[in-house]
Amino acid sequence: MAPGFQEQSGVEMPVTVGLEIGGSAVRAAVVDRGKGGYVLRRFAEMPVPDGSVNSGEILDEAAVGEAVASLWKRNKLPTRRVVVGTANQRLVVRRVDVPLMDDAELSASLPYQVQDSIPISVEEALLDYITLEQFTTPDGEPMTSILVVAIHRETVNTLLRVVGTAKIRPEAVDLQAFGLVRATFGLEPAIGEPLQAIVDIGATLTQVVIARGGSAEFVRLLPRGGDDFTEALMDGLGLDREDAEELKRSTGVAAEGMPDADGNDAKALRLLTRQADSLVDDIKGSLDFYVGQVGDEQLSRVVVSGNGARLPHLANRLSTAIGITVHPAKVLDNVDIGRVQLTDEEMLAAQPVLPTSVGLALWGLA
Repeated sequence: MAPGFQEQSGVEMPVTVGLEIGGSAVRAAVVDRGKGGYVLRRFAEMPVPDGSVNSGEILDEAAVGEAVASLWKRNKLPTRRVVVGTANQRLVVRRVDVPLMDDAELSASLPYQVQDSIPISVEEALLDYITLEQFTTPDGEPMTSILVVAIHRETVNTLLRVVGTAKIRPEAVDLQAFGLVRATFGLEPAIGEPLQAIVDIGATLTQVVIARGGSAEFVRLLPRGGDDFTEALMDGLGLDREDAEELKRSTGVAAEGMPDADGNDAKALRLLTRQADSLVDDIKGSLDFYVGQVGDEQLSRVVVSGNGARLPHLANRLSTAIGITVHPAKVLDNVDIGRVQLTDEEMLAAQPVLPTSVGLALWGLA
């Protein structure tokens, strides 16, 4: 699944590269298919300047393009079979019911079928879809539920300009959300599988994705993330960004209830916990919204990933709010490690930020 843009290179290569452009860094994973499964051959990341990417939107193309070019040059990454991910507020993902038809008919009529279901003009969007299930209405009409993806053309054009700085011509543009599902829940068919969710907390964007097996059924993007915690400390305690980041990582959020001690440490904990509760409310609301639409079925598992998920006690606070144990993403349980240029400790530390780029790379190997 790669909405809107696909370009076959015509050259067979044994690896695929997944590229994530995030709010704090650009990340790339080189993956191939080994005898026993998928193998992570390389993982690398490069920071981007503060403010150059916000809520998934690239605001400084030159700065991000330079970061991508440096990532490729420094790590000697392949420039072909690259899948780049997108996730921002100009992206729309909707479940839509349409009359049953074959793929060719549906692809041809997709703009007409979904024009009233998405909040952007179909003329300005690149469209694609995933088939979810078939059903029959009470009147006997055969129908198909599809997950429609609509991306503003300019979003894709921006991505192409940015990666062009590194002389990359992507084979595909895919949703980061779909990559998260592949890397975390696998590529198996969704038939008979229970509902699972992954919550990816980035610097400036949180992605809430509900999937059945390796197929996403619901995607919601929240324009907030780890930077909101940092900025709360900057505003509340008068700290610069570097000091606020350090204090955030060392303090975390309250494990239970709000703290009642005095002093800056307690104030920092209160500020961070307040941000956590607001974010958790939005995440819970997103999960409840979809689960409420599927009858008596409940989520069987919730996984968290992203840099923001490292914040001490945040996952526990989310677990308490939704009433389900929240697990950290463990992509390395599903993907073997090749001769990556990282130590075992560095690979384990990178686990929260591996899913997106690894999952994007898996698109080209599935």
